[in-house]
Amino acid sequence: MKSPDTAQISLARYTGLSTLKTLNWAEVPPFRFDTLVICFAIGIALYFTLPFSVFGWVLGLAIGLVGALLWMTRQTAFTGWVWGAFLLAMLLGAGRAGWHTQATQSPRLPDYERAYELSGWIEEIAASGKGVRWIMNVEEFNWTDGIDAPEKVRVRLGQKYNEAASAGDYVSLRAVLSAPPGPVVPGGYSPRQRAFFEQVGGFGFAISAPEVRPEAGEPSWRRGLAAFRYRMASHIHTVAPSETAGLQAALLTGVRRYIPPEHTDALRTAGLAHILAISGLHMGLLAGTAYWIFTFLLVHISPLSRRYDVRKFAAILGIGAATGYLILSGASVATQRAYIMAVIVFLAVILNRRAISVRSVSVAAAITLLLHPEALLSVGFQMSFAAVLALVVVYRSWRDFTPGGSPKGWLTKLRNDTLSLSVTSFVAGLATAGFALFHFGRIARFGLVGNLLAMPLFTFAVMPLGILSLVLMPVGLEEAPLWAMGQAITGLVTISTWIASWDGALVKVKAAPGWVIAAYGFAFILLLLGRLRGRLIAVGLILLCFLGWRYEPVPTLRISKDGRVAFWESQDLQRLIVTSERADSYGRERFSEKAGRGEVDAIAMEKTDAPCDALACRFQIRRKQISILTHPSEARVECASSDLVILTERDVGPEVRRNCAAKLIDGQVLRQEGALDVYLEKRGIRREGTKKPPEKRRVWE
Repeated sequence: MKSPDTAQISLARYTGLSTLKTLNWAEVPPFRFDTLVICFAIGIALYFTLPFSVFGWVLGLAIGLVGALLWMTRQTAFTGWVWGAFLLAMLLGAGRAGWHTQATQSPRLPDYERAYELSGWIEEIAASGKGVRWIMNVEEFNWTDGIDAPEKVRVRLGQKYNEAASAGDYVSLRAVLSAPPGPVVPGGYSPRQRAFFEQVGGFGFAISAPEVRPEAGEPSWRRGLAAFRYRMASHIHTVAPSETAGLQAALLTGVRRYIPPEHTDALRTAGLAHILAISGLHMGLLAGTAYWIFTFLLVHISPLSRRYDVRKFAAILGIGAATGYLILSGASVATQRAYIMAVIVFLAVILNRRAISVRSVSVAAAITLLLHPEALLSVGFQMSFAAVLALVVVYRSWRDFTPGGSPKGWLTKLRNDTLSLSVTSFVAGLATAGFALFHFGRIARFGLVGNLLAMPLFTFAVMPLGILSLVLMPVGLEEAPLWAMGQAITGLVTISTWIASWDGALVKVKAAPGWVIAAYGFAFILLLLGRLRGRLIAVGLILLCFLGWRYEPVPTLRISKDGRVAFWESQDLQRLIVTSERADSYGRERFSEKAGRGEVDAIAMEKTDAPCDALACRFQIRRKQISILTHPSEARVECASSDLVILTERDVGPEVRRNCAAKLIDGQVLRQEGALDVYLEKRGIRREGTKKPPEKRRVWE
């Protein structure tokens, strides 16, 4: 008898197959699907991070070749088959991301501002300072200069138009619009990328009063649903207690228009910002409460409960309740993720399978990524699945090490429930802390305390009362439960405000580069799902991520796309020297956050002791001579005596550009590269721009 070779033995150990001769998918253990989902996600990530576009036929050809090779070798036991399956999963992920990107692409307005006349119905309304911001579905677009009408536009209106129209209304107006803007700092948040996948082709502001036209426009279910949601939010805002009505409307309908800014800030500082986003927590509480109520009611129907397992009927009704909440809350991507997870749990109950498992989390992630591949890059996707995966793994281990059986006595049950809620808050907070740190550059230092104090109130009072108010709303009896819900939310706000007032409640840290977030996400999954060797590798990789983040250099200067300059006065990063104290305030805030600073003082360069005249200012920064010019006539002289020359308003001539010994940044550079971060390093001067070279720009940039 021929003994198996090393490759066959390795394959048997890796896959756990009972035979070394054939590779049978029926024998593949459960973790294999989880690994394929991870590979699928890696393929999506690679597609979005590549510096060039990949043609669809190239991905299709690669998928076909790898798939054919796997099919031809399906009866062969060798480790390359397994790696081929992983490669195929990655190619499928990249292919799905590319297909979705092409299917989502819609017309986008030019980058320059221009006045347009347009009509359409209002899909969303959000607060914008003292005014409002509309997302409009465009149906009439009066422009014939070769510009295609965008699917949607985002229009900002002044305070006097706050109540000019409601969601679902068909309006006509005149607005100044341009393409959605890119990031204001290199590597920062890009409104243009998000707008691309939401099919919003223009941002701008109204320059005429909107005219509501009730008779115009084609009716549709999306338009009717938007009108229904905002009418319900307005009704809740009117009936509920005025102090908490904004939060109540947001929790029940997903409309965040009425939330006071001070409530948002307090919840964020106390580590409770996740309460504002309708996601797994809200969907789980609503669907779980509905399932418990339906089970309780059906159990008391004796003929039914004696003959059938009423939990399956309750699960079906729970899916219906979750579906209703999905529609009512606006069906955002975050809510869709939570809904998919809830449906999978209920299907497991119906099919007599384990409801909560790593496999169910993997299935939910796979479905979400199939529907919305771009969600992989969002912090919401990463944090929600990190929390769920960590909770599943921890509770699975907890169940293995704790005795079974139902607790006896209400005191024991209360103690166990309190312990379970505390462990849930701790594990979920710990699992999401790294992603929040790297994405947002801030730490809610007392977030665990805030969750331990506030989540019992939210879980056992706020959401159950909210569900009761929704149930009673059709018969007009919602006022009492909304009042009670408001009292519970008052306690929630009191807790968050109290914790937010503690010294050092919110700590700002510098931003992390993209590679750190990607590596940390992979290491996090490996730490939870890997074996001993994989977990040791994950720990090392996490340490590497924190070291890379710790020693990531901080830019010294910022130059906006309009030539506004800001730079740190000293290495302690306490104050910015700026060319204009009023212009580019938003960009300076993002620049400060990138360095791990919050609000910082800004002083005009003319008010400093630096040598300035009508044409230039000169600064010595980190042993580098910096000249900031307002007129090109001084460029030739400054190029000979400075390390960096910045011309804020115009372009230098071609001769000066060719012969300038210093690093030169003028209008031409800014038009090509966008806003710049400049690093003054020992080995020289380095800059990064918000615009990539044309050959490296992707379709959403």
